[in-house]
Amino acid sequence: MSGGFGTPGPYRLIVSLNLDRHAILVVGGGAVAERKVRTLLGCGARVRLVSPDATHTLGALASEGEIIWEMRSAEKPDFESHAFAVITTPKETSDEVISMARDAGCALDVCSDGACGDFALCAQFESDGAFVGVSSGGNSPARAASVKRMIMDRMPRKSVVVLTRNSPLAMAQTEMWIEALRRAGVGAVIRTVSSHGDRDRTSDLSAFGFGAFVKALEDELLEGRGGMAVHSMKDMPAVLPEETEIAVLERGPVSDVLVARNGRKFGALPSGARVGTSSVRRRAQVKAARPDLECVSCRGNVGTRLEKLERGEIDALILAEAGLERLKLNGVPFERLPFVTAACQGAVAAETRAGSPLAGTLRSLNHLPTWYEVTAERAFLSRIGLGCVCPMGVNARIESGFLELRAEVYPMEPCSGEPERASVRGAAGSERDALALAEELWDMMRGKPLIRAMTAARGGDGK
Repeated sequence: MSGGFGTPGPYRLIVSLNLDRHAILVVGGGAVAERKVRTLLGCGARVRLVSPDATHTLGALASEGEIIWEMRSAEKPDFESHAFAVITTPKETSDEVISMARDAGCALDVCSDGACGDFALCAQFESDGAFVGVSSGGNSPARAASVKRMIMDRMPRKSVVVLTRNSPLAMAQTEMWIEALRRAGVGAVIRTVSSHGDRDRTSDLSAFGFGAFVKALEDELLEGRGGMAVHSMKDMPAVLPEETEIAVLERGPVSDVLVARNGRKFGALPSGARVGTSSVRRRAQVKAARPDLECVSCRGNVGTRLEKLERGEIDALILAEAGLERLKLNGVPFERLPFVTAACQGAVAAETRAGSPLAGTLRSLNHLPTWYEVTAERAFLSRIGLGCVCPMGVNARIESGFLELRAEVYPMEPCSGEPERASVRGAAGSERDALALAEELWDMMRGKPLIRAMTAARGGDGK
């Protein structure tokens, strides 16, 4: 608020609008527009974007039907058909746009100069049903955001119960989501759950099928004992329960890495060296590259597996680079391996009950590029229908607005034949694009003799 009783200058009155009743016009397609659109969508507004160009994220929202984007410059009729408009263009180009809006009687939020506007979007959050807004009238958004954070930190509020496994890596990944929730104004407390995979540390992972580390948390979630559950996304089945939905943070490193005694590289491991891994995919990839190596099962937390390496029980160990990074094991020397890794490796998901109040918050935190990548990978996984019993990898990578999706499938018996490999590349502006690329890749691979034999033997789709 600027000004005050008896003080010259504009006086800002913070009001609450039901935006379900209005379409909001946003002019300009840059980073500021992106932030404003996210805020408006979070409040239930219908957004119409008018701009000759737009950021990748805004384009993706338009492709998904979340907003309407008209690729042109704003005109007077645009303002005549809207009660409110947000002008995000630079100051030097906004005067003409402001003039048109004034003539049309449209109320404005002018992002380049708050004093020129009629209203400004508040830095707002919700605490136990009370909505708290902080505004500088558009003149100092950074200051308003700073005051918002200060108030949030001091206000008591009900905390979400976050379900997680109690391994050090699971806890580190849960803290990532708790920090994201904190920035969104949501407090959280952790409740640990023991999964089937945690209780049985001796059986091979392939014996469990997908969900060894997931189902116990999902059961607790669906029974109302927590508001959300945090998972390593590569552990999640390709198909979720109908009652839940997920969101994902920005993805970490995707690579598999080799950690070996004496710092040896993969190619320099001596014949007969014991490589620790419980993944059927990694075993197949190791044996395809080095048939002379021995793969041995190695279960347990990352720290436990590193101790086995240190004690000489194994000569080398294959781990996910993201796990080392999140556990801050920066001093462990490793070599990145050129493997196509597991679907969703490096991604951390939050699962909540569909339609719950928290679901909207998680959607606002969902990292779209990562979401498109994991959507493509999970869709391909669903089509092949073999889960973690199949030695296969599938990776998606977005660069410059395009998504490349590649897959490798190995014979069930190591060294019993050549793997099948394929890749596709296409636009990555929406979830629909990601699903289409997964279908294209499946169409390329499903007729291969190896794939047909494996899907028939395991009851996969095969169609």
